[in-house]
Amino acid sequence: MGMSNFRRTVKGHRIGILAFVGVVAIFALIFYLYALPVKAIIYPALCSLAYLIILLVIGYARKKAKHNKLKDVAKLPAVSVTENLPIPESTLEEDYNIIVNNVIGELSDMITSYEKKSRDTTDYYSTWVHQIKTPIASMRLNLQAMDSDDSRNLLRNLQSIEGYVDMVMSYLRLQSEHTDYVIKKENIKELVSTTVKKFRLDFIEKKLSFKMEVEDADVLTDKKWALIVIEQILSNCLKYTKEGYIRVAFKPEDSLLVIEDTGIGIDATNLPRIFERGYTGFNGRGEAHSSGIGLYLVKSICDNLKIGIRCESQENVGTKMYLTFPRNLAFYE
Repeated sequence: MGMSNFRRTVKGHRIGILAFVGVVAIFALIFYLYALPVKAIIYPALCSLAYLIILLVIGYARKKAKHNKLKDVAKLPAVSVTENLPIPESTLEEDYNIIVNNVIGELSDMITSYEKKSRDTTDYYSTWVHQIKTPIASMRLNLQAMDSDDSRNLLRNLQSIEGYVDMVMSYLRLQSEHTDYVIKKENIKELVSTTVKKFRLDFIEKKLSFKMEVEDADVLTDKKWALIVIEQILSNCLKYTKEGYIRVAFKPEDSLLVIEDTGIGIDATNLPRIFERGYTGFNGRGEAHSSGIGLYLVKSICDNLKIGIRCESQENVGTKMYLTFPRNLAFYE
């Protein structure tokens, strides 16, 4: 609290100050009308003025202390505010405390209700995901027993369905407060190979070549979530690449994974927004099944895993995605 706040303190006591000035003026007028020596009132007036100033200074000090306490209370979580509010010193302050308590109580009820609905929604979709995986697995076994163009095409479509189901599950887990990560050394070649195998039918169907420039090397990451990141990026590469190749390379000296395609690319106006939730851009609008969730999911996971991610793209030339993995566990502390 500075000079401006001291002025506010004086302004808050303006009625008392005006009353003091009025009383002194009335006494001076009466002394004057009765021909009494006006000087007789000066000394009491000065003493009263000094007393008034002392009261103002004390009031200022108390308000400053209360102001500092309220600043500390403002930094606390909402649930802790009511029990840390200063003791009200007037009926007006007590009314304000009641209002604050009522508002926080309603807010707490709303948060509790929202959290319950959120848990119910998460539980429902989690159950749905686990249930739908059973018929998907059954259909895959039946289709794998057939060897025809139709069965292979159906397997590709089934894999896409499973990919979207896994995306839902990943999204739900990502929103959970209890998302757990197990950070340890993982073989980057195994991570890439595991993911690429899932898309082998897509490479065959689209007649795209795959360039693997990844040797055995370790990266610090969570295996489950890193696989989701690589899978989502490769899925996008396959979705938007009609001819040419997809290349995955790893530079161990920089702990850098590069995933490159020769697809339709991303124009300069859309590139800065590709990681926004729900943003599909021009390319996404051209794809009826684009959700705008995939790259948002990738960016969110990378942020949580401390993986640096950036994208370079040129329309009608292709896209490169760069993933830089942390070099030591200090990044996660």
